[in-house]
Amino acid sequence: MATKRLEMIFKNAGGKTTKLSVDNAKEDITKEQVKTAMQAIIDKNVFETNSGLLTGIDSARIVTTDVDEIIM
Repeated sequence: MATKRLEMIFKNAGGKTTKLSVDNAKEDITKEQVKTAMQAIIDKNVFETNSGLLTGIDSARIVTTDVDEIIM
């Protein structure tokens, strides 16, 4: 069964990157929707990392994982 995960990578105040992952991403999510959501997260200071607040958008990607379970 294949699953999709949205990975949003942010820049933080310490000059490092921080990844936020969301499981079960919508099939039809657009670049603009992701960019808007990421900017809202930054603007509202929703998350703070060990290196400080999120300060910018680095990148985003959809990761598809396909797992075939084997029952023993």
